[in-house]
Amino acid sequence: MFDAVLHDPKLPLFLSSIDQHLAMQARAKGCPYCGGVLHSAAYIRKPRGLPAEERPGGKRESFCCHTCRRRTTPMSVRYLGRRVYTGAVVLLLSAMHSGVTTRRLEQLRGTLGVSRRTLQRWRHWWRTVFVITPFWRGAQGLLMPPADCRQLPASLLERFPEPDGITRLLQCLRFIAPLSSPGTVHDK
Repeated sequence: MFDAVLHDPKLPLFLSSIDQHLAMQARAKGCPYCGGVLHSAAYIRKPRGLPAEERPGGKRESFCCHTCRRRTTPMSVRYLGRRVYTGAVVLLLSAMHSGVTTRRLEQLRGTLGVSRRTLQRWRHWWRTVFVITPFWRGAQGLLMPPADCRQLPASLLERFPEPDGITRLLQCLRFIAPLSSPGTVHDK
């Protein structure tokens, strides 16, 4: 499932269109600090984890208030906080049930540039840092049956029972999108 979803040519288009929609919503609300008008202040991101030919444009939507000059960065389904890998890659590769064989690790390193150490760090984050975030403490009650914290993020993906992998992934990314905005989670 993971390979098919990550290499689906529609995935970057879906993620970009969702991010555009989230950005338009944030801009329409105005500055969360003073209510002023928001102007575009997008910045370049070089997302890792997708083959070069399938990478979306590396522009991260962001806004600057005309009045107070404070930055507002809307939620995103492409980027998971400050991580350099796309949210889809972090979510799907961390969700691998059986771990990673040496052969599979070499494939991941060749196609996506992900090392064993990076995968271990992501799994550690899901199971120790993520579970104590204010976001997760509030959001986990929305899932029935509850996600098993020892099996995150696989148990989170299972809570979205759509038949095809890409729809399941998109719904899960939308669910965790609040993690992509500054100030939502302690992202260390």
